[in-house]
Amino acid sequence: MLRAACHASGAHYGDSATVGAGLPVLSSVRALVAGGDHIHSIKGVLSGSLAWLFHRYDGSGAFSDCVREAIAAGYTEPDPRIDLSGEDVRRKLLILARAAGWQLEAAQVHVESLVPAVVAKLPLAELDAHLRALDAVVGARWQQARAAGRCLRFVGRVDAHGASVGLRELAPDHPLAGGAGTDNRVAISSDRYRAQPLLIQGPGAGAEVTAAALLDDVLRIVAG
Repeated sequence: MLRAACHASGAHYGDSATVGAGLPVLSSVRALVAGGDHIHSIKGVLSGSLAWLFHRYDGSGAFSDCVREAIAAGYTEPDPRIDLSGEDVRRKLLILARAAGWQLEAAQVHVESLVPAVVAKLPLAELDAHLRALDAVVGARWQQARAAGRCLRFVGRVDAHGASVGLRELAPDHPLAGGAGTDNRVAISSDRYRAQPLLIQGPGAGAEVTAAALLDDVLRIVAG
């Protein structure tokens, strides 16, 4: 709808920073489609804040303390529940799905939220006092993953049949398991990248990389 409106009015817009901050995620998906490739699936660690949290958390302290660190560092949304609930990743999956040519609506994305229902209803001013409600569930999941020799990553996945968002246990050598800090990792499987997915990785949060992506969009629009 937005693209159609721009085409009809002659307006221009850029959206490269909406997924992956400064990473060439959307441009890669669109280039594959424009070149005649058929995308099978897109999987990724798409939230820089959640990537940082699950690289940071090692089971020795409280997960809620890590959340407070992420807030202080500016990695999360002003209301961190947008990140922790999976809503931010759901929005990014919708953008990726439509770029790939799939008609996906928000209600069709299965989301596993990390936020207990009682915490989700709290006013933002009361959130900090109740962050510890996250500790037991995340701690148990982390211990379960560690016992299996795996790591936890918050993963979004979309294909022509549906989409899901949530915590996943991954083997250490899984394409989405690596990285550090706020790194996003996105694996695109297609006709061309069938045996081994196209992997895009790099910082997925931060003012500088996001601002650079916005500037790139502006310069491309100005250049015509």
